[in-house]
Amino acid sequence: MTVNLYLMTFVLALALLWFGPRPALAVRIVSSKRARHWALGLVSLVTLLAVSVAPVRADRTEADTVDSILPFRYAWVKHDESPVYEAPGDPAHMTPTRMLHSSMWVSTEREVQVGEDVWYRIGEEAYVQASHLWMAKPSPFHGILLEAADRTPFGFVIGTDLNVRAKPGAASSNPPVGQLEQYTVVDILDSVTAADGVWYRIGADRYVHSTHIAAVTTMSRPEGVAVDEKWIAVNLAEQTLAAYEGDRMVYATLVSTGLPWWPTPEGLFQIQRKLRHGDMSGRTADGEIYYLVQDVPWTMYFDGPYALHGAYWHNGFGYQQSRGCVNLTPSDAKWLFDWSTPSVPGGERTVNAGKDDPGTWVYVYNVPAETSLHS
Repeated sequence: MTVNLYLMTFVLALALLWFGPRPALAVRIVSSKRARHWALGLVSLVTLLAVSVAPVRADRTEADTVDSILPFRYAWVKHDESPVYEAPGDPAHMTPTRMLHSSMWVSTEREVQVGEDVWYRIGEEAYVQASHLWMAKPSPFHGILLEAADRTPFGFVIGTDLNVRAKPGAASSNPPVGQLEQYTVVDILDSVTAADGVWYRIGADRYVHSTHIAAVTTMSRPEGVAVDEKWIAVNLAEQTLAAYEGDRMVYATLVSTGLPWWPTPEGLFQIQRKLRHGDMSGRTADGEIYYLVQDVPWTMYFDGPYALHGAYWHNGFGYQQSRGCVNLTPSDAKWLFDWSTPSVPGGERTVNAGKDDPGTWVYVYNVPAETSLHS
């Protein structure tokens, strides 16, 4: 799409201006310098806009699997002032009940054909013409189950077509010897500091720049979490999540946490409430909805409005993207929702944590992997 070409060109230009020559595009926010922090945040925001409507690279089997677990089909509103009607029909003879705005996301329950027009039902007595919507293509990515207790450290490739080199350092005298696709999992055997930053050794004479790897390292169980309890570790610096049973990591994946102006809170929390799906929205002082994402799947609130939840609207995992929540792919969100507590009874849509079924611990911290790899 033309809009994506413009957006991605803008992202590339910002990255080149800020970073200078590097082996590939990088927008993860790990610096403490304020100017760099905000510039990278801007790049992340534009990237979010681009990936939100960009096709997801996946074979049909993977896409079918994601579609089959989601409670709805989802769509992005193309235009401002997109009308919603009580029923499908001829818009020339109907009055809209309300308007949707560009960049809102809606859940569709069924498709209706009226003459040559296709309509989608987005709620009770609420229909939108298909011409006003782009259907979402949720990310097929999912994390990994960990059988071996000593698998870490490892990492996920973020971005696309990551160059692998025979030694650390990007230079004409050290050309690429291979490439890795987005979301490939690599073992981190060592870390080496070169003139252009930290490189990870992932095999014999195979190195990749750490900027393009979201690393997973073992985290010590936080004080207050018992040895037989489940807990979730979210590393803001690496944009990764690990699920633990006591001291054993059982699952790991990528996330997207809050942008600099909408930071995800750090600390030790517990899941307070779980919701199979529900709307997330924002209103102006006079009550007008300016932000709407319908039926966000598998939501786990852990600190007031902050939650772990599925994100069907982007494929930028491993990068900051959200308004403060912890975004997961649909597959990862469902796995975590089913694994964590409190348990939602069959047939129920929501449950609150209680004394008899307390919420799983959630520990949010900010430690670059290089710190633990060199400790």
